[in-house]
Amino acid sequence: MSDDSVKGASKSRGRKMLRRAVRLESFAAMVGLATQIKDYHAGLSPARKPFEWQPGAGRSVLLKDVDVVDVKRGQVNHHRGILFADGRITDIVGTRELGNVSADAVFDCNGLVAMPGLINCHCHILMPGGLGIALDLAVSLRRQSLRNFEECAVRGVTTVREASSLPLVLNALTSKIDNFELLGPRVVGCASGIKAVGGYPDFTARLPRFLEEKLGQFSYDVTDPESGRAAVRLCEELGARFIKLFFDDQSLFFGHKRLNVLDDATVRAIVKEAHDTGRRVGVHQSQLKGFRRALELGVDDLEHMPVDGYLTDDDVAKFMDGDHHITPTITVGLSLGIAREGHPALADPLMEALAAERERVQRVVSPSAAEPAIVKMNQKVIDILTSLPEGGKPRVPFISDPEPFLTGIGEANIRKMYEAGAKFCCGNDGGVPLTWPGTLAIEMGLLEYLGVSRADVLRSATINAASLIDMESELGSIEAGKLADIVLLSENPFDDIRAVERVEAVFRSGVLLHRGPRFGLVSKG
Repeated sequence: MSDDSVKGASKSRGRKMLRRAVRLESFAAMVGLATQIKDYHAGLSPARKPFEWQPGAGRSVLLKDVDVVDVKRGQVNHHRGILFADGRITDIVGTRELGNVSADAVFDCNGLVAMPGLINCHCHILMPGGLGIALDLAVSLRRQSLRNFEECAVRGVTTVREASSLPLVLNALTSKIDNFELLGPRVVGCASGIKAVGGYPDFTARLPRFLEEKLGQFSYDVTDPESGRAAVRLCEELGARFIKLFFDDQSLFFGHKRLNVLDDATVRAIVKEAHDTGRRVGVHQSQLKGFRRALELGVDDLEHMPVDGYLTDDDVAKFMDGDHHITPTITVGLSLGIAREGHPALADPLMEALAAERERVQRVVSPSAAEPAIVKMNQKVIDILTSLPEGGKPRVPFISDPEPFLTGIGEANIRKMYEAGAKFCCGNDGGVPLTWPGTLAIEMGLLEYLGVSRADVLRSATINAASLIDMESELGSIEAGKLADIVLLSENPFDDIRAVERVEAVFRSGVLLHRGPRFGLVSKG
């Protein structure tokens, strides 16, 4: 054999060995990846059962010796009974009559405090509460979405106002919840949001047709009045109970890229189309111009609070002149307003308080509400932002610029609106980083910190919220004729608003979703 033949054979063997080595390495990598994914799946939280106990049709239930929160009067009525059947409250029994009342099932509450089921007025229940790119995070997303429903039920949030989602996914899950096949709250949604082409939210993209048929769209892009009206009809077909618009003209991300907005004629057409079918219209706005446009163009309800300038007396007066609600979502400032070390804003007592609450949330609340990968990713984002140099920009994608939330302007506007008597509703934008739909108690504590009375904080999450979703005759207070959405607490929320975190039992439409060790059935007929 010639030298060239020997060299050729040697090269051929070398290539074969290299290909074999690459295949073996690829196979080993795939096995390692599969093992890693399996380990991540094993570390996910177990699913909860869909409910604890359900009375039969026509069977009466009595909650005996319970202190009842009257959110309308701002007081607690002691040693009462709550009687309900077929999902509705039939009577509030006075102290003297308690001994003469019977029911098919009796729970002796031993002085527990009953309040109406909480209503989260602004959340995204399918979003995970953390953003980033990591394998363990990807593995956790589906479980976290389902857990968001479960945590609402466990934490006393019996209704959520879903402020844009993937509607086909949401509808499939809410159908299971309504039938008590999945643990979760009642969902009142807008289906998809409606926005301008190239507008906010710029972090979402239109899904291709084959995915839209399975999932739906997070938002519809419209260009003119005709397409705006068509988008409203599409949302209604998907079960929308209200219509959601977006008005911000700049991105939340570093650089604050300019974004398109819906023109006035299109907004007016959308509002009219919605109102003609009895639906309210809400709008995402975090700028003065958005706040003012909403009131000029007939929008009913405002999500968030302007953070780029101070509201004038005239702005507030125009809001008060109409049937408007506003959901401040202070928790967004806690979630996104993470200041670098040494930032001048940290000298503000409010920013200091938000930083302390953020630390408590990450240490205490997050591990009990979120999957480990999400807790870890949120801590990574906190570490990145707090260690940024002055004027620095993170290299990691999906991190919003904290500066707009560090001015204190939004909080000043909240105080101004509250002092004017604006109808506040309680929502935490659950689903954005560091917050989940069930952790509404954090928002309630922040509202109190900003000067909202405890009675009004409770109203914002109950009777005001019921008005926002057009269910005031059904929800929002513990009264005869209303749905039996009842949360039992170990302490009085008028003494400490964080008592709403100490949940002993949760009923939705008379079905016991969750109970703690202090709550048990005494007798059953």
